[in-house]
Amino acid sequence: MLVDAADIDGLSIFQGLAYPDLELLCRYLHPLTVHQGNVLFSEGDPGDEMLILLSGTIAISKQGDRGQHLLSYAERGKIVGDMALLDREPRSATCVAETDCQLLSLSQSALDKMASQHPPLAFRFMRALARLLSRRLRRTSGVLTEQVVG
Repeated sequence: MLVDAADIDGLSIFQGLAYPDLELLCRYLHPLTVHQGNVLFSEGDPGDEMLILLSGTIAISKQGDRGQHLLSYAERGKIVGDMALLDREPRSATCVAETDCQLLSLSQSALDKMASQHPPLAFRFMRALARLLSRRLRRTSGVLTEQVVG
């Protein structure tokens, strides 16, 4: 399966990227199929790629004192593993395919290749990723503030 710009056009992670950028970006994305019940990655695993969900549902959970705790579900357009792409630290959560999933993978080596071959595209992609991470941090800060302040 080849990745087509139409597959990723309109996804929030790529907001602000022009269609020609999406066409170029597709060269660095690798398609994956993960079947229902399969683990994409486990908390603590090494990682150096992020996954973009094109279809299906992923359950995201963390290990706690009393076992696995479901944090959320990811559906079309959501990304998982983005922190490992940036810092190559162990995975912070476990992701399991709740349904059959079609995903796109962007590895650290592909991002490095993009940065050397197409620096402006890599910059625009990293800016889009930074916006997404900033929104997540603001949302998390809001939840934490609500719990602490009331």
